[in-house]
This record gives sequence, structure tokens and C-alpha cells, in this order.
Amino acid sequence: MKVFPVFYLVMSTFGLMSCSTFEDVHFDQQATQQLKKLTNADINSAQPVSQVNLSSLIASEEARQLVERALAHNPGIQQTYLALKSAEQQLIGTGSDQYPSLVGDLSASKGEGSSTYYTPSLTVSWTLDVWQQLSNATSAQQANLRSSAAAYQGARDLLTANVIDSYLSLVQAAQLIAIETKYVATLATNENIIVASYQKGLSDLKDIDTAKSSTQSSRASLVAYQTQYNIQLRNLALLTGATDVELTEQLKFPEVIIGLNELRQQNLSRRPDLQQAYQQIIASQYQHKVAYKALLPSLSLSASLSNTQSSLHQALFGSSAWQLLGALSAPLFNAGQLKSDVKIAKLAAQASYWSFQETLLSAVNEVNNAMAQETSLSQQLSLTQSALESAIRSEKTYTERYRLGSTSLLDLLTIQEQTFSLQSAVSQLTYQQLSNRITLGLALGLGE
Repeated sequence: MKVFPVFYLVMSTFGLMSCSTFEDVHFDQQATQQLKKLTNADINSAQPVSQVNLSSLIASEEARQLVERALAHNPGIQQTYLALKSAEQQLIGTGSDQYPSLVGDLSASKGEGSSTYYTPSLTVSWTLDVWQQLSNATSAQQANLRSSAAAYQGARDLLTANVIDSYLSLVQAAQLIAIETKYVATLATNENIIVASYQKGLSDLKDIDTAKSSTQSSRASLVAYQTQYNIQLRNLALLTGATDVELTEQLKFPEVIIGLNELRQQNLSRRPDLQQAYQQIIASQYQHKVAYKALLPSLSLSASLSNTQSSLHQALFGSSAWQLLGALSAPLFNAGQLKSDVKIAKLAAQASYWSFQETLLSAVNEVNNAMAQETSLSQQLSLTQSALESAIRSEKTYTERYRLGSTSLLDLLTIQEQTFSLQSAVSQLTYQQLSNRITLGLALGLGE
């Protein structure tokens, strides 16, 4: 009886006995159904409805250049990129296990008083992937690589959002500095007028103290705003991978290019964290297959060619003999551990599904919160702008009345403080609305 038919007969018997106990899992299909149910999106066709990205949400060339600089020079993102490239090389090494290996050797030996003998050898070995175990292991590594690529894309998207948000916060800080500087100047003017009035006997000493107190308090706020601006500027430089960064003086927020309606048309399937979690399901399912197939017998073949001659030429080019060997192995005493490994792999696949479910629910929650915040901030901003217009009109009226002596200094300072406070509130709400728009874009999976 020939050897190879016996091998295949034995392995087929093992396979039929083991296949009856194997239960494959399809958690990836459940994940796809959940995504369609909650978002009406398909994880396998994560294409944008329109060419919208985070950098295109606002009209700022300076912010776009900062994003490009950060993506090219941020140390963290570069380390993530190198880790991804290392994973690609590891995948190449994993895939090579499916192919035969070839090892060559040449040795020389000489006994006392004898000639030198040369022994060249050439060995070819190959483990046949009869059950596709090695192929499944490679597929698992490929899914892990796609998961790492999604994580890298997520890091780039987050860095882009952070740079844009940091830029917007600097615009807000510059506006607050300008508002507070104007308020300090107004209070200082009031203080000079009151001192002159006091010297003429038309004001009380308490009016001078009140005016000075308001002026000094506003100056303290101005110092705090200036310090915060410098801190935010250094933080932006850190994001771009530099020690400092120079910005043109920005006292006006950039316009929003992409409207809210267009953003609503995007779907969540583009989110890198969802793509990452989905690929983890794929990888864990393949690992489950690999763990099961470790229970099955394996067939390996090896062929060796060797020759020993006193002449190096004869050793290398003379006649040599091939030796062909085959080996069939199957787990016997460690089968209990291998069966346990199969169960553990199945549990890991199930856990990866629930991890995807958790990520999906968090994604939907982030979008809903950002949408609700968008509505709230729009209403707050509209009401605050209306209040500011009323306060400006009231300030003009109270200023005229104070000059005519028909109202007190305290009333004038109160209305002035209200006016500048509302101006600051408008700036802060505008920043929050723009920042939330970036958050919404990130939640919807908009890329860099």
C-alpha cells in the first residue's frame, strides 16, 4: 500500500469525526444587522454620501495648514504609523508559513591524518495546509491589520479635530482679550471722569473707590485671558509637533461651509472605531477556526539532499541522493487543552461582538448628543445676541443719563458690565457651536 493514500484516508477519518462537533460562529453578520437596524448603514460599504471631511467644515486656510503640519510632524501619529507598518511586515512573515522552506548547508570535516571531507546538504520542508489552518491564521492577521489601519485613521481624525478646535479656541481667546481690553479702557475713562468730578466737589469718595475696584477687577480678568491665550497657543504648537507656532491675528470666527442638513446625510459606517471593532470580530472568528483545527491531524513533508566527498567539486556537483520523508501527527494527550482553547476562542469572538455593540451604541449616543447640543446652542446664541442688542441700547441711554446727573454711577457700571458680559457670552457660545460642529463631524465618521 502506498504511503500518501494512507495519510489521506486517516486524515479524512479524523476530519469527519471532528467536523461533526465543530460549531462555526457568525458574529460579523449580527454586527452588520445591528448597524443597519440602528443607523441604516452598511459596514462593508463605508463610503461618504458626499465629499465632506473635517477640514472642510470651516473656511480657514490657516487652520487647514495647521492640520497638514500636525499630520506630518505630530510625534504620536508618527509612532502609530510606524506601528502599522511593523504590523504589515509581521503579516508577511505569517503568510510565509504556508509555503515550503528551503535550507542549504555546507560543512567540512577532517580527521587526524586523513583527507578533508565536504558535506553539502539541501533540505526542503513543507507543512501541508490541508485544513486551511495556516490560511485562517493569515486571514486573522489580515483582519488585525485592517483593525490597526482603522485605529491609525481614527488617530488622524482625532488629531485633525483637536487642531481645528484648538485654533477656534484661540480665536475665542483673542476675542475675549479684545472685549476685556475695551472694557478696561471704558472703566478707566469712567474713573478719570469721576476723579475730575470729585475734585470739583460733584462726586463722593465712594464713587472713586467703586470705579477703581471695577477697573482693577477687569484688568485682572484681562491678564487671565492673555495667559490662557498663550497656554492654548503652546498647546497648538505641541499638536503640530513644534515648539512654537505663529498665527495671524484672528478676531473673527471662520464661516461654516458645510451646513447641518448635509452633515445629517452622512452615516456612521465611516467611523474608524466601528471599522476597528468589526475587524476584531472577523479576526476572532478566524482565530476560533484556527483553535479548532489544531485538534485535527497535520501532514508535513520534508526532502533532503546530501553528499559527502573528499573533493569539494564532487560534493557540490556529483551525484547525490534525495531522501523524502512524510510525517502525520495528531494531538492525543493534550486534546483536553486544545478543546478548551476552542471554547476560549469562541468566547473571545462573542466578546468581540459585544465590544462592537458597545462601540455602536456609544457612537449613536455621541451623534444624538451632538445634534441636541447643536439645537440648544443655536437657541442660546440667538437669545444672547438679542439680549446684547438691547444691552447696547440701554448702555447708551444710561451713559447720557449719567452725564446729565439723572442716574447713579452704580447703575451705569451695572449696565456696562452687562453689555461686555453679553459680548463675551456671544463669543463663547459661537466657539461652542463651532466646536460642537466639529464634534458632530467626528461622531459621524468624517475623515481628516
